[in-house]
Amino acid sequence: MTTERSILIVTGEASGEQHGAGLIEQVKAQNPGLPLHWFGSGGRRMAEQGVELVQNVSQLAAIGPWDAMAHFRHYIRLYRRLLREVESRRPALAVLVDFPEFNLRLAKRLKQQGVRVCYFIGPQAWAWRAGRVNQIRKYVDLMLVIFPFEQEFYSRHGVPAFYVGNPTYSSLRRRIPLLPARRLPAPGQRPTVALFPGSRRKEIDRLFPLFLDSARYLSGQIAADFLVAKAPSVRRQQLDCIYTDWTARSGVSLPLQIREEESASLLASADCAIIKSGTSTLEAMVLQVPFAMVYKMALPSWYFAKPFATTDTYCLANLVAGKRIVPEFVQGQATADQIGRFILRLLTDQNEYCLLRDSLRQAAGKLGELEAYQEAAKCLSALLLEGSRAQ
Repeated sequence: MTTERSILIVTGEASGEQHGAGLIEQVKAQNPGLPLHWFGSGGRRMAEQGVELVQNVSQLAAIGPWDAMAHFRHYIRLYRRLLREVESRRPALAVLVDFPEFNLRLAKRLKQQGVRVCYFIGPQAWAWRAGRVNQIRKYVDLMLVIFPFEQEFYSRHGVPAFYVGNPTYSSLRRRIPLLPARRLPAPGQRPTVALFPGSRRKEIDRLFPLFLDSARYLSGQIAADFLVAKAPSVRRQQLDCIYTDWTARSGVSLPLQIREEESASLLASADCAIIKSGTSTLEAMVLQVPFAMVYKMALPSWYFAKPFATTDTYCLANLVAGKRIVPEFVQGQATADQIGRFILRLLTDQNEYCLLRDSLRQAAGKLGELEAYQEAAKCLSALLLEGSRAQ
């Protein structure tokens, strides 16, 4: 009879725990007779996959060092709790998912305790604080990365890394053949612009008013409708309050709906979009929805992080393409007039619109056809098998 083995899995926000749950589901499917007990931090989806949650961390995400200060005590408690659990349970493997500032520190302690570490969706050391690659080389046994250029980066620095495919592309790829070639609405029809102000409370506070200002600029030029994406981690009341306050200050009411549907479905129903830097820009690329990317942090976080940046590209579509195909409105350049003017050009120039659409399609093709969770699960299963032989 095979002894049950414990696996630690650590995620820190909604997107990470979604990926963690997808990975666990595939490991279970590929190893039906292997008794595994998963424990760690995550949320509802991981609990549904049988993970014993020592901490629900759905509200702990932060987008910069200044924002993270608000959660500092929670991070410390979680860190100490996980290390106590590792010491008592002695897991066969630790799977770290995203959550880089926390998980890199944890990886060091895990290695000191003799636990092998697999990192799925690792730190963006290729973008900023490149020195972290030295920590990764010392403390991580295997990196499972989701962009082709990441495998090249990590391999160049002596880190075992495998490109397993991209989970966003894997989930959306099946829809692409069903999508008609995008064109602008016929004359007389109102275009629809999707607004994606983010999935975290503080970034919503910063970006949603800016997106509304951009929509007001656009509405002053053409008749358009606006759809606001409410992420699952965002309270509807927050968006309603911001819009109500903005309307009172501006004296403007927009033809706007706040929608709670899946982000990909909302994007598919839009003609173009204004999107906060992150996963939704990747979805727009895959679905070939022309968009403008916006990235704006709290000023203290920006001044702290900027010296450590090793790239001036923040949009995933541009990184995958290997060139600038989507405009990036970052910090001081993220103004309502500049964003609005670009969206206006897209909606009034069929050639520019189609050129960007075709560039997005070509970039998406670079992600290949691997099924991310299946490939990651194969790598994880091989690590577990190696561990069994070593014992």
